[in-house]
Amino acid sequence: MHALPSLHPAHVQAMGDTGRLALAGGAMSIALAAALAALVLAIAALLSVVRSGLCTAMKVLWVAIVLAAPFLGSLVWFALRRSPAVSARHERARRR
Repeated sequence: MHALPSLHPAHVQAMGDTGRLALAGGAMSIALAAALAALVLAIAALLSVVRSGLCTAMKVLWVAIVLAAPFLGSLVWFALRRSPAVSARHERARRR
């Protein structure tokens, strides 16, 4: 992986306003895409929490976690939640 070359201030000045806007526009596009991805992840996590078989108190706790820290909370939810197959086996075992 190659590091991006740093731009010398003289080069940036020589580019003029158009070059600086192009650099800023690229960074803005990346930031916008990252923000949109984080928003989609948080919404998916919230829907997953609401549809889960957890008790109401646990759902409220997880919703609060995802709303407080959308990106990190969503990642933790998806990392720690049980798959439906594991949950079904656990539920059957608990009923016996």
